[in-house]
Amino acid sequence: MRLHKIQSPVDRHTPAQRAFLADENENCKTYADGFSAGDAPLPVTLSWDADEKGPYAVRLGEKADLSDARVYHTDVPSLDLYDLKLGTRYFFTVGDEKPETFVTSDVPPRNLLVGGVKNVRDLGGWKTVDGKRVKQGKVFRTSALDDFDGDKKKNRILASDEGIRTLRDTLGIKTEIDLRVGHEGDPGYPPEGKTESVLGADVRYLHCPILLGPENYLSSVLSLQTIFRTLADPANYPVAYHCAVGADRTGAVTYLILGLLGVDENDLMRDYLWTNFSDQQMYRPPIDRGYKITISEAPGKTVREKVRYVLTQRIGIPDTTLDRVVALLTE
Repeated sequence: MRLHKIQSPVDRHTPAQRAFLADENENCKTYADGFSAGDAPLPVTLSWDADEKGPYAVRLGEKADLSDARVYHTDVPSLDLYDLKLGTRYFFTVGDEKPETFVTSDVPPRNLLVGGVKNVRDLGGWKTVDGKRVKQGKVFRTSALDDFDGDKKKNRILASDEGIRTLRDTLGIKTEIDLRVGHEGDPGYPPEGKTESVLGADVRYLHCPILLGPENYLSSVLSLQTIFRTLADPANYPVAYHCAVGADRTGAVTYLILGLLGVDENDLMRDYLWTNFSDQQMYRPPIDRGYKITISEAPGKTVREKVRYVLTQRIGIPDTTLDRVVALLTE
């Protein structure tokens, strides 16, 4: 058995994604139109010369002794991975071979491939204006995991079995926050009578409806209070939240979270525009109305100060709660 070396750093972004990240935000439509599915990362491919046929057990971890290793099984002498963190050194081995090592590129966003689910990415990896970094593996934004099929008048699960395993077992989701409004009031309706996550009864399900329309998002006071109260409790992590397609309301909540953590405005908008790499059946230009205007007109010198003002004074979230969220999500 001979493990193949991997040249570092390994870039997980596609050529179109890299080109967008190197360009100005307003040129996003050159690379992503909102109609083509191009949101998945490139795989990191582990491979080896095998002395015998599979199956093979591949161990991968962040510690040199692989004491933290996850085990993957494959019948061929290679393995594609789509869920690796940014800027992280990994070690891997097959059988008793001496581990090989590689480092992933440190350029956000950490976009992910989750079967049956669109527009999935980690909020972690973005830098803050005070030199810190948003922690990876804590909070994920996605599209809906299930919905109500109006044509067939029945509930349906959108996430594939493999996608559910990725969310449950690889990302370790403990809390699902559903931002869709009631069954008859939302395109991409939540399943009728939904009280439990499709990820399993052991995953906490919270229905925190956000009213449709950018001018109404900040009116959903009770839901926003619940969301930030949930993020202030370490027992709830990792958290995944979504609306129907994971774009507008999910984007607004992301703007509030990352803005609170100190991510600069250019990167806030870059994360919002990244949604155009997924198939949304429309192009979303830079947001310039509704909650964005409210935040820009709020007192404060920085986006972080303005977002905190809106969250405390308009939404009514205590500073102590926001301080806990910041402490839990930055390093």
